[in-house]
Amino acid sequence: MKRLHTHYDNLKVAQNAPPEVIRAAYKTLSQKFHPDRHGGDLRSTKTFQLITAAYDVLSDPQRRRQHDEWIARTERRLDREAMAALAAREQRPWNGKERRARSWPSIKASMPPVATAAISGKLKIPARTLALWTAMVISTLMLLMLYQY
Repeated sequence: MKRLHTHYDNLKVAQNAPPEVIRAAYKTLSQKFHPDRHGGDLRSTKTFQLITAAYDVLSDPQRRRQHDEWIARTERRLDREAMAALAAREQRPWNGKERRARSWPSIKASMPPVATAAISGKLKIPARTLALWTAMVISTLMLLMLYQY
């Protein structure tokens, strides 16, 4: 399942952290990443802005409650999507040959245009280069078919 990145992660505190802990984390991180300490470095400026935005939300009780509700809604949605994907995957029939049952048009469609031109003879490639390239493509396709889910 995907990990949801929140303001709590930006401040490196737990979701049930009291306001004092949030304020202490903000002070520590803002001093560490303050742009004046890094000579206006763009990366530290962006990090400082993220930390400040997170503290603005988490220091206000109403905005923090709204953020917690958003986290709960998003996690429920992600859980539903993950369960639906798992259910769809489990519903596929397994006949033992499923991984190898891939038709040539679908393989040909996944090949780059140069490969299809070389196979059809429209592209003039030296025989040695063509043989090496063909061996590489065939081995790659075999690995793809072998490890296809």
